Amino acid sequence: MRYTDNNLNLASLAQRILTVMIDMVTYFIIWILVTVSLIHFGFDQTYTTATGEQFILLPLITLVPVFWGYYILTEYPFQKTLGKLLTKTKVVSLTGHRPTLKQIILRTLCRSIPFEYFSYLVTVEGIHDKLSKTRVVTI
Repeated sequence: MRYTDNNLNLASLAQRILTVMIDMVTYFIIWILVTVSLIHFGFDQTYTTATGEQFILLPLITLVPVFWGYYILTEYPFQKTLGKLLTKTKVVSLTGHRPTLKQIILRTLCRSIPFEYFSYLVTVEGIHDKLSKTRVVTI
């Protein structure tokens, strides 16, 4: 279905919050699986800090790329993440069409803005929606 300014059925705040919660749990599980898999295949070097503490740097290195990958690899081809699938919503451009890859990448990068998710306290549209010129609608 094509959405226009007149018939955009924006997702509710409850749908948006539930979507974020589902997506964060999904992302966290994927991040753990990717990190454990990489460690299993030999990317498990331990690094020593100046104070002598040892830790594996890999979980920190994979944190952001897995986050970005989750959103780009689900929203661009399918217009929805697992959270959007379960809440029956999808992402569209302002004209109601499928967002471009550029819009999805910008939308994903904007999710990394500190405190971005607090924008839901004042509006149903997040900063990442406004800057990427996309909307989340019910289907």
